[in-house]
Amino acid sequence: MILLSENILAEDITRQRARELMQECQSERKRNIAPLKEQAINNCINNQNRGKDTCEQYYRNFGERTEGGRQTGLFWGLPICEKAFEAEKYFNMNPGKETYRLP
Repeated sequence: MILLSENILAEDITRQRARELMQECQSERKRNIAPLKEQAINNCINNQNRGKDTCEQYYRNFGERTEGGRQTGLFWGLPICEKAFEAEKYFNMNPGKETYRLP
C-alpha cells in the first residue's frame, strides 16, 4: 500500500511540462511582486520626493535577481517555482532524459 501511495504522489514531468511550470512560476511571481513593487514606487514618489519616471526606472527590476547576485529574486520559494526549478535542474544535469519523476 505504501508503494501505491508513493506512485500517486509522484509526477512524471516532460521537458515541455518543465518549461510550462517555469512560465507558471514566473507568472505567479509577477503577481506576488506587483503590489510590493507598486508600494516601493509610491514610497519613492511620496516620501523621497522623486518623480514618477525616476522611481519607475529605479524599481524596474524590483523583485528580480540583480547582476552579481547582490539581491536574490523574490518568491522563488512558491511551490510551483520549487517544482519548476527541480525539474529544470534535473534536465540540465541529464540532457539525454525526456522525463523526470518528481517525488
